[in-house]
Amino acid sequence: MMNVQSPPFLVWYDDNPKISVTQKIEAAIAAYGHRFRGVQPTLVLVNEAEVTELQGVEVRSATNVRRHTYWVGLDEQTAAALPSRETEPLKPAPASRRKK
Repeated sequence: MMNVQSPPFLVWYDDNPKISVTQKIEAAIAAYGHRFRGVQPTLVLVNEAEVTELQGVEVRSATNVRRHTYWVGLDEQTAAALPSRETEPLKPAPASRRKK
């Protein structure tokens, strides 16, 4: 059975008070691009107290996002425009056998 999945969000946590919210979001965006092989995110969900302007990405507040947590991903339009990814269900790893 194959499942069609939209690109996932990456959840990034950084509570360092010496780093600005903008820098934290930029680090989260870089991690997303690295994790998802160069896909550039278009949306970052943040706590309402951390909304900021950032060029090239929409930063939007969400009531379910806690402070210092950044959900990085794609907006609905961008995700719909990407080719669908088909994935097979995960298979269990083969049991390891030890030699006696």
